[in-house]
Amino acid sequence: MATQILTAQQAAFLRFELDSGDPRRQKTALQDICRLYRLGLRFSPEARLAFEQAIAGITVNSRDEKVVRWGLNTIARLGTMGNTAQSVEYALKRHEDKPEIVAAAISALGFLYKGQIPALEGMNNILPAVRMLAAMQTVAPTMLDKVELSIDIDSANEEILKLALIVVGINRDIQHLLHPHYENGEIVRALGQHDDHIVRQYSVWAVIENKRLTLDHLGTSFDTLELEPPNVQSKLLQLGASRFSDFSKRQDLIIRGSNLPSADAREGLSKGLLNSFYDGLQDVTLSWFETEESPRVQLLLAEHFARYSDAVPSYRDMALSLHDRSGEFRERVLLGAERMPLYGEIKAREAASSFELFGASTDEAHSKILMAVKMQNATTVLVLNATPDDQGRLRADKEAALLEEQLRKLTNRRRDLNVVQRFAVRLDQVQEHLLNHEPKILHFSGHGDRGILVFETHDGSTAVLDGDVLADILDTYGKLECVILHACFTEEVAQACARYVPVVVGSTDTINDLTAPKFTYAFYQALANGRDYENAFRMGKNEVATVDRKESEKYKILK
Repeated sequence: MATQILTAQQAAFLRFELDSGDPRRQKTALQDICRLYRLGLRFSPEARLAFEQAIAGITVNSRDEKVVRWGLNTIARLGTMGNTAQSVEYALKRHEDKPEIVAAAISALGFLYKGQIPALEGMNNILPAVRMLAAMQTVAPTMLDKVELSIDIDSANEEILKLALIVVGINRDIQHLLHPHYENGEIVRALGQHDDHIVRQYSVWAVIENKRLTLDHLGTSFDTLELEPPNVQSKLLQLGASRFSDFSKRQDLIIRGSNLPSADAREGLSKGLLNSFYDGLQDVTLSWFETEESPRVQLLLAEHFARYSDAVPSYRDMALSLHDRSGEFRERVLLGAERMPLYGEIKAREAASSFELFGASTDEAHSKILMAVKMQNATTVLVLNATPDDQGRLRADKEAALLEEQLRKLTNRRRDLNVVQRFAVRLDQVQEHLLNHEPKILHFSGHGDRGILVFETHDGSTAVLDGDVLADILDTYGKLECVILHACFTEEVAQACARYVPVVVGSTDTINDLTAPKFTYAFYQALANGRDYENAFRMGKNEVATVDRKESEKYKILK
C-alpha cells in the first residue's frame, strides 16, 4: 500500500478537534486518525511528534473511557516508545478494571515493544486469550507467545467476542480464528445475530472495515433496521450507504435512515456518505440537510456536499453557502473541498474579500493577488521530456507549446493546471524535479521499451531507467495522484508504478507521434474542465480514435 502524507488542512482539522475539549469530538478525531492510518496515510514527521504528545496527554487526562480507549488505539498506530509508553502504562494501571481499556493498552504495548509485552501492574488477571487477541491487533501472531485460542462463540463472554471481531475487522486475523471448521466470515455472520447488541455492532463494523468481507457475511438484517438499537443502526447505515451496489436499494435505505429518531444512527448514515455518490442522491441529501436537527450530522453532510461539489451544481452552491456561515461549517467545507476545484474557488473568493476589506488601490494589484492565489491552489503537472541524441528525435518542444496553447483556450475552467515543462531531462534529475516542483501529476514524454524508460546522460546519450526503480522513486516521493507514461511499450512500467500511484496511464505498443498530441490535449483539457482522471483518459482515447481507432486501443489505464 502506498504511503501518503496527510495534508496540512487535514492535520489542522484533526488537531482542532482534539483540542476542542469535547469528548465526542475527540473520540471521533481519534477514530478518524486510526482509520486514515489503516488506509496508509501518515502525518508528516514534524506533525507526528505534536500529535503523539497531544494524544498521550488526552489518554492520561480524559475522564471519558471511550476517549481513553481510542487514545490507546491511536497510540497503537503512531506512538513511539519515548513519547507514549509511559502514558499507556499509566492508563493500564488507572483503568485495570475496564476490560476494553486494558485490551487497548495491551494492543498499544504490543506495538511499542514489538511483541515483547512486559509484565506490568494491571495485567495480572488478564485471560491468556484476551491478551493474545489484544496483542494481535498490532503484532503478527508469529511474534507472540503461543496461546491456543479455543473460543466457543455460544458461551464466550462478550469482551472476548468483541476483541475477536476487532482482530477480524482490521484484517490482522488468521483464518479459522474462532473455530477450526468455519471461516472467519461465517463466524462474523453468526455473531451478527448475537443477543448482545454491542457484539452485533462489532460484527457489522468488521464487515465495514475488512474489505475481504462482503454483505453476504452480514448477520444483522437491514429489514429489521428500525428494531435495532441506535449503535447497531449507525453501523448498518454506514455500511449500506457505501456498499449497496443496487442504487435504488441504497436510496431507499438512506431515506429510511435519514428519518430515524436517533441522531447517532443518522450520524452513522452521514459517515457512510462521505465516500459515496450516485446520480439522484442529491434529491435526498439536500432536503435532509434542511430538516436535520443534529449539528454533528449537518457538518458531515456539509463535508459530503464539498467532496462531491463537482458532481452536481446544487452541491457546489450548497457548499459555498455553508462555507459563508463560517465557524465549523467553513472548516468542514474546506476539508471536503480539498483537491477539488471548489477549494481553489473558495480561496480565491477569500483572497478577493480580504483585498476589498483592506482597500484595493488598483485593478492591477487585485489581479496579482488573485493570480497568486490561483497559482497556489493549482494542480502542478510536471512534464519530463527526454529525447537522447542516439534515439529517434521527437518534437517535444512543439507538443509542449501546443498543449499550453490549448489550455489557454479553455472557457469553462474548473481546475487550474500549472504545467511545468522540463526538456532533455537527465536520469540524475528525476528526483530533483519532483522535489523542486512538487507535482500532483507526472507526465513522461519520450522513448520507452518493455520495462524501461529512456532518459539522458550529461553528453546527451541514452540512460535507461528500470520501471521498478521508477516505482520506488514515486513511492518515496509519495504525493502523486496520476502518472502519464507517454512513450512506446510502457505497460510494464505502468504496472510497477501503479503499486504506489492511484492512476497510471501507459501503452501496450508503439505510440504514433502524429496522434499522441491529441491524447495529451484532450486529457488535460478534460482535467481543466473538472473531469476526473478516468473520464479524462476516456476523452483522450476518444480524441485519438477520431483519427485512428487502433491507435486509441494502445492506451491503458491502471488504477
